[in-house]
Amino acid sequence: MVLKRYWLFSTAVLSFIASTVFGQAAEIVLDPETTFQTMSGWEATADLPDNPAAPVWAPYRQEMLDRVVTEVGINRLRLEIRSGAESSTGVIRKHIAGEITFDQWEATRYKKDNDNDDPFNINWNGFDFAELDWHIENTILPIRKRMAAQGETLIVNLCYVNFSEPGFHANADEYAEFVLATYLHMQEKYGLVPDMWEVILEPDIRKANPKADRWSGEMMGHAMVATAARLRDHGFDPSFVAPSVTNIKNTLPFAKAIASVPGALEDFDELSYHRYWSGWPEILAQISDFADQHDMRVSMLEWWFGKATHEILHEDLTIGNNSAWQGRVARGLHQPPSFWQTKGLRLQPEVRYNLQYFRHVRHGAIRIGAITDRPGIFDPVAFINTDGRYTVVVKSSQGGPISVTGLPPGKYNVSYAVKAGSVEESTPVIPKDDGHLTTAIPAAGVLTIAAQ
Repeated sequence: MVLKRYWLFSTAVLSFIASTVFGQAAEIVLDPETTFQTMSGWEATADLPDNPAAPVWAPYRQEMLDRVVTEVGINRLRLEIRSGAESSTGVIRKHIAGEITFDQWEATRYKKDNDNDDPFNINWNGFDFAELDWHIENTILPIRKRMAAQGETLIVNLCYVNFSEPGFHANADEYAEFVLATYLHMQEKYGLVPDMWEVILEPDIRKANPKADRWSGEMMGHAMVATAARLRDHGFDPSFVAPSVTNIKNTLPFAKAIASVPGALEDFDELSYHRYWSGWPEILAQISDFADQHDMRVSMLEWWFGKATHEILHEDLTIGNNSAWQGRVARGLHQPPSFWQTKGLRLQPEVRYNLQYFRHVRHGAIRIGAITDRPGIFDPVAFINTDGRYTVVVKSSQGGPISVTGLPPGKYNVSYAVKAGSVEESTPVIPKDDGHLTTAIPAAGVLTIAAQ
């Protein structure tokens, strides 16, 4: 990671100067006996470029894949499969080969044709997994390899996308056949089994046809029950993510409708929403309460275009109790080289702050209590990773000294992101015998204290 080291003082000197300028340090006390959510992962979507045959980012593809893992800290990917994969037209293969344009493919990508009239007998000639395979070979496997090199496992969230009428996939058995065929294909061709299945992307919008029928919560519940049975019959462990609505207000109505279907809650493991509308704290709290009542995780799985800032992330972690979170597609985490800056990629502005959370809070980490005496100014969130290492992240609205109490013995790296740049202090900080550590951030931003 290339960092702008504009601050030349050690952490101790910085802390002294900050305390002189800003006054008494903010006090943060950790409480490991109070626990909240267990983290699933920092997600990005594996997306298809306008021209898969000659993507414009090809020259810096390998750098992007490296930095998505080692710099940003992504460890979970949304792998999408469109309803049009149940088709024998071959249109997606033509697009991937560069024989037809994106616009020509886009008009047909959700059009599906039933493989046969028997949902319990897969006709493999009636499926086309070319787009899924492109994603797996160009994003999933390369990132999985990079994560394995650093001793971690990639989490794969396989998501069904159908921005058109449900059609025959409204039949629960036909939907289950589609899911099973996808799992079997991935297992046989790549030895890859998804960790979870996202039932339907954004069921609360009518994108292709405003007057068309759309998915209901009850329909999703029946699909989940049928799919779980089919997956178990073939040795798979079902785990569902839903409802992935665009408007947060629609999360609970969909979830309650799903729950009204007998058996639908059994494998409903993650309650998901997107952040495009109505992200009010009271709704986040209601979602968290519902999930807690039904032993589910909570996740915010889309708010693209630079809107998913660290302020949103912090709110989703502390009020929504999110276990997974997504702000961009994988190749959108960095800005491509421009005519005035040609050497390498640049982090998107908000990602530079978000990675202060991502890189040191890993899969399986448990959020613990963290109390501040300056709420709204220095707001902490703290985690214990599976290896026992502590991470404390502080969202600050101003610069100043910060004192943390409750850290185990050891060495801690301090880093921060502020408007002027990002810094990783070269000298680790060691807490006092009572677990007390003092550091500082020079301006508003995000500060991270992470055990080595």
